[in-house]
Amino acid sequence: MKNKISVLLLYALCLSFLNFTFSDDFSEMGVTRKDFQERLWSILQNNAVHMPYVSSSVKAACRAISTENQAAAITKAGTFIKAYYGSDEFRTRYNTWLNKSYQPGETKVSEQRQAEIRASRLKGVQGMKADDIAPIVDMQIQSAETYQGMEGMLTSLPADQRADFKKTIENGKQTAAFFKKIKPLLKTDFEEFKKQYAEFLAKDEIAQSEQTLERNNKKNASEYEKWKDSGKVLAARLSEFLEKSKGVDFAAKTKVVDNRDKFVNPAYEAKNDVWKFCYRIGPGPTNAARGFAQQWLAELK
Repeated sequence: MKNKISVLLLYALCLSFLNFTFSDDFSEMGVTRKDFQERLWSILQNNAVHMPYVSSSVKAACRAISTENQAAAITKAGTFIKAYYGSDEFRTRYNTWLNKSYQPGETKVSEQRQAEIRASRLKGVQGMKADDIAPIVDMQIQSAETYQGMEGMLTSLPADQRADFKKTIENGKQTAAFFKKIKPLLKTDFEEFKKQYAEFLAKDEIAQSEQTLERNNKKNASEYEKWKDSGKVLAARLSEFLEKSKGVDFAAKTKVVDNRDKFVNPAYEAKNDVWKFCYRIGPGPTNAARGFAQQWLAELK
């Protein structure tokens, strides 16, 4: 949900130009209030800031709005957004999205899935030949010496890295010991070797799957904490909008380069898309949007 709220204000800012005399249900735009809310919610779900797409008909309507009516149109649109974000409908929808997106899940692989993994691994080793697997077994056994040598590095590592590094060493040594134990079966009972090898692979896959589940749960918990307070999210995005839209030079010169208008001043050309959007719509609507955002932000604090 990063950077969503700032774009909402700009989106409404642009839509508000459609008709200064639009009614409460925005019928002059060809949409209902519900349609407008759905557009806002759709933008809310995007993962990055994108300036709103504006059709040629909207652009034409924007150009037709007189300068003296622009600020009032922005206030009307901003007030609608503010009312929607303060509504029970939005709070319910936000909380439903939050819980659905970041709710905790299982941290253990189910018994059924474990059985499926074991069956798959056992099936996968049936075509193996002893001569082909023997070099791999030898390499795994020889790796024990490498892991033993790594133990001397533990004291040189930062304290917060030692536990994971030690675990890696222990796992490596256990793997080497396992292959040393089953190596004789290559010659004496290859079917038993395949059975134990398949079980080893299955356990490793199950362990990795559970590690992934645990990581996902931690990430979900972190994301939930980040987004659980919609007021803080809104305040952060309003602040970001104000930061990105400040200091717009509406008198800046542009030139045509490869059939596109670009700023003569390279520093302006490097500005963010919010700054450039505000430059294009002009000082009236920009200042109105900034004023509305500043007032709303003050109310949230």
